[in-house]
Amino acid sequence: MRQYAIVCPGQANQSPAMFDFAAADPRGAAVLQSFGDLVARARQGQGLFDNAFAQPALVALASANWAVLQPQLPPPALYAGYSVGELSAWGCAGAWQPPCAAEAAAVRARLMDRHTPPGCGMLAVRGLPVETLTALASGTHLAIVNDSDHAVLAGADADLVAAQARLRARGAWTRRLEVQVPSHTALLGDAARAFGAWLARRPTNEPTAPVLRGIDGRCCRRGADAPEALQRAVSETIRWEDCMRAIVESGVRVVLELGPGRSLSEMFMQAYPGMVARSVADFRSARGVADWLARALSSQAGPQAGP
Repeated sequence: MRQYAIVCPGQANQSPAMFDFAAADPRGAAVLQSFGDLVARARQGQGLFDNAFAQPALVALASANWAVLQPQLPPPALYAGYSVGELSAWGCAGAWQPPCAAEAAAVRARLMDRHTPPGCGMLAVRGLPVETLTALASGTHLAIVNDSDHAVLAGADADLVAAQARLRARGAWTRRLEVQVPSHTALLGDAARAFGAWLARRPTNEPTAPVLRGIDGRCCRRGADAPEALQRAVSETIRWEDCMRAIVESGVRVVLELGPGRSLSEMFMQAYPGMVARSVADFRSARGVADWLARALSSQAGPQAGP
């Protein structure tokens, strides 16, 4: 089975240079132009980590990078996305054209900002079992599970500060994220319901390949699956660990990350050393991506035993 998966990251690695790959190609440039002045502002470094700006910018990036690459690559077997990257994944799978995906991202960000309680944030934690870190982080919410000892918490700033002190005392590595929204927690229940209602009124095309649901790694094969999946992802824990496992269990051994950064590629190769994973951020041209993917796929003789 010589197949690969496309994965789309969430917030964390934005930079003014992240659009350079797509902007150098006419197809990518055309997609970026459809997002208005957002890209021009991002390339000047404006608002890169503001939620209302960052979410549409990341969807614009994934849409443009995929517009450049899709004509030169074989069809992927699966799509998956991390946090707002799940919306990007549905867009790349053909559920919406880029302008519709851009509108969805802007609405999602606006609703999340509107319904966020004051004084919130997110905290990345590594080095303790998830069960232990959640017990030590009382008052916070489990927002994302990346691995058995790697998670992201969210909640009120005071609760995160207290949790961070307790976790560090137990030897955990922690880092506050540049996000002020408690994404993927019950604190955003109202935002999730409003976003789901908005999505339900928009037509959705059938995806060209299954899209993995962020909350549990389930394969979604119909366009009608998108509204519920994306609604639930706003206010429920994202289980990226399950998404990675679903990709591996499908027999896929090659992963291409659409950028920015390499965080998802690195997570794959740390969790599953037999995987081959690269990000568009590693390459200077679409031809370089295509050549690498051809070599990676040709080296995969077939599905291997599961982890």
